[in-house]
Amino acid sequence: MNVPYITLLNLAERPGLIELSQTVAQDGEIPVSSNLLSAIIHEQDTSSWSTDDVAAAHATISRITESINDSEAEINGFLRQRGHKLPLTVVPRLLTDWARIIVRYKLHRNRVSDEKSDPIVRDYKQVLGFLKMVAEGKYSLGIDDALPVAGGVPKQTGPVRVFDMNTLRDFGR
Repeated sequence: MNVPYITLLNLAERPGLIELSQTVAQDGEIPVSSNLLSAIIHEQDTSSWSTDDVAAAHATISRITESINDSEAEINGFLRQRGHKLPLTVVPRLLTDWARIIVRYKLHRNRVSDEKSDPIVRDYKQVLGFLKMVAEGKYSLGIDDALPVAGGVPKQTGPVRVFDMNTLRDFGR
């Protein structure tokens, strides 16, 4: 069973339907009503909206779903390098947070801002850094990926033993 890393409901909570609607709108397109998006996501009645509005909302949801799928594929690439068996049966909360950041970054593709001070770009780059560490085995998600003990095998240091089996062989005779 393929458990998604993030869902439309997760994204509706954060960053929220208003942001999703605004970022997904194509150039020259009026953003879809966040109330209509909520009605569709929660499978409520949409008869009070026009068929054109409902069609536009479904197109918006389709674009968001495409970004969700792209983010999961990006994450899976790193998890595959680490040797995780995919699809995951249990999704750590951390992966949901990372997927949210990646989806948000992908949806803001046309954002005009300074990359150095943009929190969306900053968060995305941080997530990529963590995913690279996961792939290299330097960061554990806590799911069937036991990392080697830090520091390797214990080593004993100190002076040479004065009393050992050879020097004590004749003692006690």
